[in-house]
Amino acid sequence: MKAASLLIVLVGLLAVVHADYEGEKVVRATIKTKEQRDAIAAWSPEADVWSFDSTLVVGENDIRVTGPQLLQLQALGVDYEMLIPDLQVHMEQAYVRHVESRKADNPAVDFFTAYHTYDEITAWLKNLTATYSTIATFTPSIATSIQGRDIPALVITGTGTGQKKKLFFSGGQHAREWVAPATVLYIIEQVLLGYGKNTDVTNLLNSAIIHFIPLINPDGYYYTWQSNANRLWRKNRRQNSGGTYGVDLNRNWDDHWGGEGSSGTPSSDTYRGTAPFSEPESKGVSAYILANGPFAGAIDYHSYSQLILRPYGWTNTPPPNEAAAKVIGDTVRARILAVNNVRYTSEPSWTLYYASGVSDDWAYSKGGVPFSFTIELRDTGTYGFQLPPAQIKPTGAENWAGWLYFAQAVLAN
Repeated sequence: MKAASLLIVLVGLLAVVHADYEGEKVVRATIKTKEQRDAIAAWSPEADVWSFDSTLVVGENDIRVTGPQLLQLQALGVDYEMLIPDLQVHMEQAYVRHVESRKADNPAVDFFTAYHTYDEITAWLKNLTATYSTIATFTPSIATSIQGRDIPALVITGTGTGQKKKLFFSGGQHAREWVAPATVLYIIEQVLLGYGKNTDVTNLLNSAIIHFIPLINPDGYYYTWQSNANRLWRKNRRQNSGGTYGVDLNRNWDDHWGGEGSSGTPSSDTYRGTAPFSEPESKGVSAYILANGPFAGAIDYHSYSQLILRPYGWTNTPPPNEAAAKVIGDTVRARILAVNNVRYTSEPSWTLYYASGVSDDWAYSKGGVPFSFTIELRDTGTYGFQLPPAQIKPTGAENWAGWLYFAQAVLAN
């Protein structure tokens, strides 16, 4: 089949599969008052906020809207700019890019030219461990998801002896954020390739044990890959009462659970669940952190917004090590910037929005991790959650530079 004909078929298929996006747009809305925010928060169905970890704030918000919701924004006097004028077309174009990248994909040569399924990620980790068996250990399952899928982990350390500090890195809490697990995998590969060849990496691995959980939410991620599903799904796949699905895993951690920035409504994208650690995914990862720590530092990767965030999310009272954490966050930003001239912002989480029950706060306050960060990856709204496959490697490269500095800095503290 000729390329042009193939594209026509693919676009036609997506128009059927993702018809729910018909007539929708994504806008950057500047909410000026609490009254405006509360009015939008009362929408039914709830507004799908793409920016700032799906939390609606007084300030700029990227919001997916229907035609009637756009009219409501106008009636409320909310200023906005159009980011994606036709979400249906946006999704179709993203799907074509995705399929084309998969056609050309050769994981044996370069794993990072396309996004990969849950099964492919698991197989890649297992095979990589076999190749680097002297320094890498693959654990097929540190816990199982609500639907019974394994959550794999990888541990890497050098052959150096003596007491070693530990580091922890994760991604994929939110299903639609495909570039997050891809970036963790990219970092894993750089670590393994660099040992014995790169002095910084070799010295790091000889003095540290590094733990990776690239995909915390396997069910949600798996769901976003299904042809009849919602590519923009965020939560896990728990079946809630009332016929709704999903808990936001990054509102389910046992640190000020139930507070501001989370929702008690099961249909909400920020639904916190019925109790702290009600979900096997967050409960399993937290148990892993406690059992394998203490960790000197941790980063949980998300997308999008290009942010380097540090505790706290639930309060504007700074933690005792705020000054040191700020230096690390600001320098991570500088290292990222130096690679591709892509600008991230380093700041405490609460300055953007309040969020409770989140993993980086728990890791800092209860998990014994003195430097616990969240990084929101590319971009700032042009593609949003549909970051093109061609940007996987540049995103990975800039964050590899930030990661390597972070690892060295927290081990030195």
